Amino acid sequence: MATLKDQLTVNLLKEEQSPQNKITVVGVGAVGMACAISILSKDLADELALADVTEDKLKGETMALQHGSLVLRTPKIVSGKDSGDPMYKPKLYVLRDLILCTISAYTGD
Repeated sequence: MATLKDQLTVNLLKEEQSPQNKITVVGVGAVGMACAISILSKDLADELALADVTEDKLKGETMALQHGSLVLRTPKIVSGKDSGDPMYKPKLYVLRDLILCTISAYTGD
């Protein structure tokens, strides 16, 4: 028979193992960031990767999401510059569950 201590310390709810979902958002414009924020707020991914050709904007948006992760239960947030070369396959694209392409025509502005 279990002791009172054993009965009180048993887990009533089983901890669920959530799958390791990895999502990449390509393009950090208005649409890409809206997608990224929605993914984070709905807790859809364990790792969110951002990719864009504009390195400064990418770094700023990534840091903003990482700072906001203090109030959300946020997964790992990573980023990397997209070279635009279709043969270039960085770790941001390999073994991903979902890749959202939110890019538009790059104007150079």
